[in-house]
Amino acid sequence: MMSGDSGSAKRRRALPLVGGLVLVFVFILAACGTNTTTGSPAGSGGVTPTPTATQSQGSANGCPSSAVVTTPRAPAGVVLTSNNSGNTINVARGETIEVDLPLGHAWSGPANLSPNLLAMQTPAGYESSTAKACVWRFTATGTGIAHLSFAGRAICKKGQPCPMYVMAVVFTLDIK
Repeated sequence: MMSGDSGSAKRRRALPLVGGLVLVFVFILAACGTNTTTGSPAGSGGVTPTPTATQSQGSANGCPSSAVVTTPRAPAGVVLTSNNSGNTINVARGETIEVDLPLGHAWSGPANLSPNLLAMQTPAGYESSTAKACVWRFTATGTGIAHLSFAGRAICKKGQPCPMYVMAVVFTLDIK
């Protein structure tokens, strides 16, 4: 009788392991394929992108907008790159903040945009050949702590093997 109970106990202990492996496999399969969404992801603080002809598709280099900016913009007071991710950056109210994320990843975001603290300028997420980056610009409109979250994924071609990763880039802004 003991040997029958031992086998049953082993199966019960193996069940969570098998369930966990199935869950990991489901997530891996869910990450396959192409990303056809544009604009901000769901849950991005209520910011809904305005559809325009120039922003309907992303660039081939991973930027969510295909808009082309031909006139030089005034320099931003604060320029953030992925190197600033995880740090708190001090910003003055009224200051322009530019986020430059490297080309070569399919970028989405910003998530967690605080509309009472930051106003996103358009076009958002466009490709800049001079900065060699996808560019978002914001104006600090309030005071407090604001968070910006972006996600970078592999740019995948249909029918080709594709690395599976998500690169999280999170900025914390202390606006005074």
